[in-house]
Amino acid sequence: MMFYLFEGMVFTCVLTSVLAFFLLISLPIIEKEIDFLELENMKIHLQNRLHESELLQLSRQIQPHFMFNTLNIILSLARLNRQKDLIEGIERFSMYLRYKYTDKKDIIPFYMELDQVRNYFYIQKLRFGNKLNVEIYVNEMDLRAGIPPYTLQILVENAFKHALSQKKGDKNLSISLKRIGNWIELRVVDNGTKPLDIYAANGIGLENIRKRLNLLFDLYTEVSISKSANQETVAKVIWPYTIVED
Repeated sequence: MMFYLFEGMVFTCVLTSVLAFFLLISLPIIEKEIDFLELENMKIHLQNRLHESELLQLSRQIQPHFMFNTLNIILSLARLNRQKDLIEGIERFSMYLRYKYTDKKDIIPFYMELDQVRNYFYIQKLRFGNKLNVEIYVNEMDLRAGIPPYTLQILVENAFKHALSQKKGDKNLSISLKRIGNWIELRVVDNGTKPLDIYAANGIGLENIRKRLNLLFDLYTEVSISKSANQETVAKVIWPYTIVED
């Protein structure tokens, strides 16, 4: 009995020594693999920061005509002595600018983007009045869905720049966000009558959104712009569904 016990102890010691030996041999390989992963992670992080910087720079480029129109609106409100609208307009424009110049995480809750776009809509509503109709379809549960910052803002500003600003009569725009399984789909639809703008479809803003989605997610993403059967312009973005807490 003692012999078998002793034999077992010897076998355990030998096995431990062999495992330790192979572990020591494999350490450089493991370290190299860890270093490689760290380099890959650093590369992805730097690429993401680069595209974030590009998108931030793009989003901070206030369209000159929007700035000019906003200042004209504020001036007109002051001349008409519409103090309430004047104060509200300045506050909304201030919040709009603050959002553009505030650093953000890679993914933020959708409601933050929506709040920013509402400030933008308020200013455009002062300009176009009752001719501008905006509809928003978002389930309350999806308001915390994660979205890369400036995604919705760029789609909305493109709709005004390339379609609604030049359109006569009613200007309709709708925003819809819905979960489809493990994905989330965002649509911005306008009734602009102009032919589909190739630059808008392949412009810097949309391409930058594509790049950021590809860097942030390994799963399927999509960024597209098209004309519907009734000639509405449909900008669509799809990315993996995530929940973002404050």
